[in-house]
Amino acid sequence: MPTNSPARKGRGRPAHKPTPTSRLRVSAAAGGGMRHVDIAIALGISRETLEKHYEVELSIGSNQRRMEALYGLYQAAKRGNAAAVKAYLALTPEVSVPPVGVGETRPQATVPVAATPATPAGKPATVLGKKEQAQADAVTAGRGTGWDDLLTPKAPLQ
Repeated sequence: MPTNSPARKGRGRPAHKPTPTSRLRVSAAAGGGMRHVDIAIALGISRETLEKHYEVELSIGSNQRRMEALYGLYQAAKRGNAAAVKAYLALTPEVSVPPVGVGETRPQATVPVAATPATPAGKPATVLGKKEQAQADAVTAGRGTGWDDLLTPKAPLQ
């Protein structure tokens, strides 16, 4: 059989060709939190092929679909949909620091300083970390409340 026959097909499966519909489906699935391997299985391709042909849809496109869904939820909440209001307010926002432009400097944050009774007047107080500050606050949590006498250790009887 001649090797240059026009009727003969190449070996293996044909190369995957993304379509506008498949691109939208991939970005919607990724935006909904579907794992890459599960999206690939649903399309009938390998994960490597998915990441090769749908790189933009898996990153930027998924974020765009999530933003569209959140905006739709926000609009429904503004129209008075109580379930949408509850769902929108239940979301926990992730706050991030905006990037600093060229030539700009970021303002310095102030660090809270723990006021401890052991700090003598006139000497600078030490800066405590989050865990140390929480521990210091826990020691004095009951002071000034009805629990004060129960939480304050008493001197042992002699």
